Amino acid sequence: MYFNQDPNVEAIWNYDGRIQSLDHAQQPWSPGAELHEVPGPAGAAHRYLLKVADDYHIPKGVLQGTPTGLSEPTSVSNTSFGLKLAQERPRFKSTAITYQQTLGELPVWDAKVSIIVDEGNRVVNSTSSIDPEGPKLDKFPDVAKYKDLAEDDLRQLLASHIGAGELSFRRNPEQQRQGQQRLVVYHYKKDGRQEMTDGAPPTLILPEVPDTIRDGQYYVAREVLFTLPVSGFGALNWRALIEVETGSIIYLRALTSGLHGWVFSRDPATRLADKAPKTTGDTAELNRLRERVFLPDTVATSPQILKGRYAEIKDIQSPPSLPPATSNGEFDDSVDTDNFAAASAYRHIAKLFRLLVELGFSVRTLFNNTQLPVPVDHRALNNDVNAQAPGNTLGNGSGGFLFGRADPTSQVGIAADFRVAAHEFGHALLWDAVSSPNFGFAHSAGDSLAAIYCDPGSNATDRFNTFPWSVVRRRHDRKVTDGWAWDGPVFRADWPKGYDCEQILSTTLFLLYRTLGGDAIGDYDRQVWASRYTLYLIIGGIATITTQANMPLQYVSAMISADNGTVLGYPGGAARKIIRWSFEKQGLYHPVNGPTPVMTPGPPPAIDTYIDDGRDGEYDYTPSFGNAPGIWNRRAADGGLVNEAPIAGAVNYCYVAIKNRGTGSAQGVQVNVHQSNVPEPRVWPGNFQSAGVYNINTPVLGNRQQTAIAGPFQWTPSQDNSFDRYCLLAAVSANGDLSNVDPMGGLACAVRPTDIDNLVPFDNNLALRHFER
Repeated sequence: MYFNQDPNVEAIWNYDGRIQSLDHAQQPWSPGAELHEVPGPAGAAHRYLLKVADDYHIPKGVLQGTPTGLSEPTSVSNTSFGLKLAQERPRFKSTAITYQQTLGELPVWDAKVSIIVDEGNRVVNSTSSIDPEGPKLDKFPDVAKYKDLAEDDLRQLLASHIGAGELSFRRNPEQQRQGQQRLVVYHYKKDGRQEMTDGAPPTLILPEVPDTIRDGQYYVAREVLFTLPVSGFGALNWRALIEVETGSIIYLRALTSGLHGWVFSRDPATRLADKAPKTTGDTAELNRLRERVFLPDTVATSPQILKGRYAEIKDIQSPPSLPPATSNGEFDDSVDTDNFAAASAYRHIAKLFRLLVELGFSVRTLFNNTQLPVPVDHRALNNDVNAQAPGNTLGNGSGGFLFGRADPTSQVGIAADFRVAAHEFGHALLWDAVSSPNFGFAHSAGDSLAAIYCDPGSNATDRFNTFPWSVVRRRHDRKVTDGWAWDGPVFRADWPKGYDCEQILSTTLFLLYRTLGGDAIGDYDRQVWASRYTLYLIIGGIATITTQANMPLQYVSAMISADNGTVLGYPGGAARKIIRWSFEKQGLYHPVNGPTPVMTPGPPPAIDTYIDDGRDGEYDYTPSFGNAPGIWNRRAADGGLVNEAPIAGAVNYCYVAIKNRGTGSAQGVQVNVHQSNVPEPRVWPGNFQSAGVYNINTPVLGNRQQTAIAGPFQWTPSQDNSFDRYCLLAAVSANGDLSNVDPMGGLACAVRPTDIDNLVPFDNNLALRHFER
């Protein structure tokens, strides 16, 4: 296989063991001289497809010649596997070439090979969703019989399934040649018949398919696009696949959304600080703070109830409460009502499930033991001031969510507070991961989810008050010197109850968020990026562990493991050292035979070489990291320690100071210096070129006992007048401590285009120095 022969190719497999994607970001594939046969991106893609046919299990003989497009459907057989060029689509600095799998000249639904070709006609990525075994049909209908139906016949057919009413048909602009209808081969999946798209539209109640339609089988279906008004939602656009022989709808999606409710998207204290009314405040004042928001993933019913893909409002525990319903598609109720509590509970829990999707997780994988939708009781627990996330009957998955009151003297439901819902969601994640609502070392990560999700743009008076609008009083700025350390006195006294331990965890993880950019106060976009990245690491860590542990070392390792590959569209790996550092600062990593209880930060790694960027090897957030004192320039190779302005067009000499904050001596220390080839570098590695390598042949002592000087590195600043300053990037690696740009570490951020802002300040092995011209 091709990918096994090239270490620069990263292969991604499906769950069934077949290759789903081949990534060539490290070294794009070039067709070389072979491109003359068919020039341009399509030619490059064709040559590439011939190269990787075995990897994608494309049958021999399918790729003969140069396919040019789909032909009109004429017949169907189970021996006419095809793969034909369907689209050549310009993208940003690239062209996407798409091949469509066919059966008897009919397109197989969502079965394609996509190849991304860059501006140099080099392939950077390919993906495949084809069925390499080839679709098999139990029956081979005469396709000629199933040309476009007349609109009246089509309307009557749909009416028998969905009560079509005032239905109108649409034409797909990409199918003008084929009209509003087209025939496809569809792989029917019972669970996916009305599975929501990411747009979270409502669905319709459909009759069961006949017994002749079986799960997992292929069928010829008619694709129909139409518009159907739904009460409370307005006119919605839909796509349906109708099996040609039985006339059954085997796939239905609304292409828009519409259900809304009035809730607190952010609790009043987060939104208004000291001006916010309390949970016991004036109802009219609280009502003015409601916001009209989208209620995601709902299923359309008449009347409309709060039920969707992930959550369903149900009466589970006392006191009795009726799930609300509306006939106008809007849940607009006073803050002190059960209906407001219900809309809040549904929206917050559904939003948290949706957050998993937005972060790139599979809900089915994370909740593989949970029956969805989960039941949510908005008025439970005998109206106590409490909320719970019980397990299912087997104790290996979520059993739903229960919400009481926000205050003993108030009718406002505690479900109105998104932070409380986020806390309970932390338990739900753990039920499926470790068959318990708790870590072995803390109550959950729910406080962390609440604090980190709600911090960007928060107006709360005290950003470290985890629940500023609630009677619950917990914090995420606990000090090690006050006993809030891993294995400190507070930890020992609280374990295994966990609420104080949870504050130790939330303080740790909030520090991680702050370091990644959460402390960029006033820079909302940066805070949101840091929040989402940290949430990904928290949830990815939970998704990786399978057992409880008395200390968080296993969880730290799981979070570091999660920071790899592609994270939120970014090359991962850059945050791994900060993850460890955050737990270290909260007292983890003390030796077993050390002083107890712990009252100090933990020790650093055994080897932790660094270049001083002004933080002396630490990771506290800094908005400016481009003037590292550990790098300086000299106009002569004289070993001087004072920086000199470089001379343009002449050879200059760079020196780099190396220290080691680790507990042991660093061996095999190597320093690489890279010169920027643009005045204002933003991306690694594209904006840099090597300026030299220097090996330090003696150990660098730990505990900052020594400064080793690497250099001189020769470099020549450009004489180009467009350069108003120059930039050098230095990287140090040692045995046991590779930099995040060292390709030997196997990190995506080392070899794929990575923002400097999301790379250099997160690794003390890296430092950047700007030199004014």
